[in-house]
Amino acid sequence: MSYVDELQAAFERHAEIADYRINLAERRSLGVGIRDNDVGSVYSPFSFSQSTGGGFLVQWRNGLLSRGNLDGNSLAILEQVLSNARQAAYDDPDAAQFLGPQPVHEVSLFAHDVPQLFEERSPYLLDVVTELQTLAQRYGAKTLNGGVGASVGTSWLRTSQGLGLSTTSTSFSFSASFDGLIGEGKSQRMIAPLTEIQEQITYAGDYLQHLRAPMDGGSSGTRIVVLHPDVAYSLFSFYVWGNLGGSAIYHGQSPFRIEDFRLGQQVFRDDLTVRVDPWQPLGPGSFMYTSEGLPSAPVTYIDRGRLTQPVLDLKYARRLALAPTTPPGSEQSVLIEAGDVSDWEMLLGELDDAILVLSVLGLHTQDRTSGNYSLSTSQALLVRDGQVRGRVKATLNGNLFDQLRDTRVRLVRFKGQHSPGFALPLTVTIEQTA
Repeated sequence: MSYVDELQAAFERHAEIADYRINLAERRSLGVGIRDNDVGSVYSPFSFSQSTGGGFLVQWRNGLLSRGNLDGNSLAILEQVLSNARQAAYDDPDAAQFLGPQPVHEVSLFAHDVPQLFEERSPYLLDVVTELQTLAQRYGAKTLNGGVGASVGTSWLRTSQGLGLSTTSTSFSFSASFDGLIGEGKSQRMIAPLTEIQEQITYAGDYLQHLRAPMDGGSSGTRIVVLHPDVAYSLFSFYVWGNLGGSAIYHGQSPFRIEDFRLGQQVFRDDLTVRVDPWQPLGPGSFMYTSEGLPSAPVTYIDRGRLTQPVLDLKYARRLALAPTTPPGSEQSVLIEAGDVSDWEMLLGELDDAILVLSVLGLHTQDRTSGNYSLSTSQALLVRDGQVRGRVKATLNGNLFDQLRDTRVRLVRFKGQHSPGFALPLTVTIEQTA
């Protein structure tokens, strides 16, 4: 019997367990890190690991629920693990849902080239490190941090109601940060060739010289601000996904009410559509089922500015008397679309006295429900006469909900980025750095 089979058999034998759900994963990983220019140092060693981990949800015969963690040693001490979990048992009838067999759409998550990195292609990891070092030298970076890694793993989901699912997946990732100022990287299912790695890291290197040159940002006021995709999606995730969740809606902690979804309320501009597609072959954000065993499916959450449905797990689907839905697996599974989309290279030539924002500070401290924000830019660049000039420091003030209703806002496509950036008029407070 496999380890997961033995675990399940032990749960089945336990006299006090009425229902259970087991999530377990086994993964092999390897990687090479770079810390302050040193390769394979004590802070970023060459690594190879094998791990087993997961968790469980059980309903005891008295109706209470318990959750706990699992690892490669749990089977040997399972009575102790379950006893400890039972001491923290709680009452939550709506969460006591254990799915039976489900029809799952097959999605390719396994790239056959990644396992070769654990064998004959392992030197390729050092080739990537050499490429990152070469790029750091090209851009005159004094300090390089980053690395490259890969993993292969299998995950299982088992329930007392007969659900048995498994997936095998791969991942490959790389990253580089120059002088602690800016970095780039990517995670995907298959091995990235050196040419793609070079191209991705170049997007960060091209900004490095500008970030080293502080500029007079001019006066405070309203101007066009371009939010890099990293910043734009962070705001979108915090304010939109954060307020579409079933928990926030049920507890009245969202500006949206359940009636808004039933009525298809218009909340954003009428060309804005937001979809989740978990079925993209080898997509880094793709998945076949959720941790509860719910089969994934493509879903539209905002259709031409109208709310269609909240993001619901089994618990809040029951509480809101709606069907559960497929959540966004990661940014790469989310598609944000609108009629007015520009390429960054084209838009840049049109800009004068604008600001390109590469990162912000303090998003987690903002008022999620209102949509209001006041954010300091940790990395931002002045754009004048259609050219990126140098670093400025500013505070951005706005309301994302209002901006997603504003027809002046444009989506901006950046090379190497999955999500779009946003170009929008914003109230900006300039802090002098020059």
